[in-house]
Amino acid sequence: MKLKKQDILNALKTITVPGEGQNMVESGAVKNVVTFADEVIVDITIKNPSLQAKKRTEVTILKTIHEQVYEKAKITINLKVEAPHKPQANLIKGKPISGIQNIIAVAGALVYFLSANSLLL
Repeated sequence: MKLKKQDILNALKTITVPGEGQNMVESGAVKNVVTFADEVIVDITIKNPSLQAKKRTEVTILKTIHEQVYEKAKITINLKVEAPHKPQANLIKGKPISGIQNIIAVAGALVYFLSANSLLL
């Protein structure tokens, strides 16, 4: 059976992008669809980097195309994740001290005080 690109796009319009709430075509997640006879190659870009979101997207695309377009279609999904970069959590706040690269804090250590006559713990 010869598959049509428009049929694939119509099927992908019924799938929502994880974490966005829009369908895959309107949100711009579908970058490219190529068909060769009974083979389909779908390029998808999502913003959710979790493994669960990636697997759910792949399985949903496979299931939808098999149900709505052609049951025996050979589907290849190229999934790319474009997650926004998170700022570094371990930033030093304040002015850097020259000559010091790392600071190690130790809690619960014994402190010795020396007085004129005795040693206090």
